[in-house]
Amino acid sequence: MPFDLPPASTAKIARPDLSAWLGRIRGMSVSLGARGLEAAAKFCLYALAARELGGHDAGRFFLALGVIQIVSTVARLGMEKPVTRHVAAELAVGDVRAARKAAVTSGGAILIASTVAGLLLAIAAPFVARHWTGQADMALPLMLAALIVPIQNLAFAVAYILIGLERGAAGQMVMNALPPVLSLAALCLGADSLDRLLIAYAGSFGICALLGAGLVLTTRWSRRHPHTDPTVPLPGLWRGARRLMVVDVSQAALITIPVLVLGAFAAPDAVSVFSLCNRLSMLVTIVVLSLGAMSAPHFARHHRLADWTALRAAAIDNRRVTVALCLPLIVALGLGAGPLLGLLNVPTAQGTPVLLILLAGQLAYCLFPSRDLLLAMAGEERILRRISLIQLVFCLALCVALTPPFGAVGAALASTCIWIGGALAVNGAARRRLPQLGL
Repeated sequence: MPFDLPPASTAKIARPDLSAWLGRIRGMSVSLGARGLEAAAKFCLYALAARELGGHDAGRFFLALGVIQIVSTVARLGMEKPVTRHVAAELAVGDVRAARKAAVTSGGAILIASTVAGLLLAIAAPFVARHWTGQADMALPLMLAALIVPIQNLAFAVAYILIGLERGAAGQMVMNALPPVLSLAALCLGADSLDRLLIAYAGSFGICALLGAGLVLTTRWSRRHPHTDPTVPLPGLWRGARRLMVVDVSQAALITIPVLVLGAFAAPDAVSVFSLCNRLSMLVTIVVLSLGAMSAPHFARHHRLADWTALRAAAIDNRRVTVALCLPLIVALGLGAGPLLGLLNVPTAQGTPVLLILLAGQLAYCLFPSRDLLLAMAGEERILRRISLIQLVFCLALCVALTPPFGAVGAALASTCIWIGGALAVNGAARRRLPQLGL
């Protein structure tokens, strides 16, 4: 046929596809390597901290981390996913100026809000320590937590911009992997008290924030599709942030509420047992989030261009890889519960049932992975907000009902019920809101 291409031309056309595929595999490997480093560093950090600090101070350390998570999440104003979406989607149609404007707007807003939040937490620390946690000696750790909030959030802001630039591995290194590595190094070098460890934690995020900012400034903001008219309109950055702020705060609360309720009704040792088991089970979450971060800019780009075939392929590919990696990890954590908990200085009899219950929730999360991220990249923030608020109500009710009589096991049961219910609800919403994908 006259329009057939010769073999040489065919090879030229196929080569970019092969190159893109190899680049994607390489990026995924680096990203998983970063999260693997994070998992190993956090495991060692928590194990060594539990041994060096003892049960009482380890419980206070994890309580401080819970407060940091809540306050810093509120102070990020829900900007994480919207800035990733805007950077990726604007670059998809060649609008580099709009992408940069979204990055600067979100970064500045997060920095200002985080500074204010840190100051308020520092002022309120003595009151919170006495009347909320019931531990007057928590005042100084909470003041140090206030120092961590703006530093940590600056690192998070630049990390989500890097993810939007399709530099997911670099973003996860800045946001997730390097901070525990540097904190672990500080602990090994002598930061073996609660106060010194929290100061080292703040310094670790400071180094990562500077590194991430340097990567953003030196990255080439390329025009992927110059002069392409967008097929799907992009909602405003602040509109998406307002809705997703509720989602992000609710999700942080779902992790923190069981710890806080347990701290109110049980001894610090029980808080330490649950916190360590929870963090061990969330190694599965680390893998899911890592793969989600790699997929997020693709979700945003394909949705902006209304390329439903490519969007469906990206979602299916994300699920296949997640299930293939997470199921063996869940089995390994379940079978190795005893030895792993021993390394963390957690009594096996107390920790094993807690860990196994939490792993059941992680199983549901990995079977329906990144559905919340898919909806966020598609601009479906409203349904995510509704689901998150429902989860929050049920989480609080279950924690108050189950934690006082059952302790750490009750907190684990409440947490797992919320994980399973949330995974099913978000998957159902994705099927309804994006019927073109046939999920």
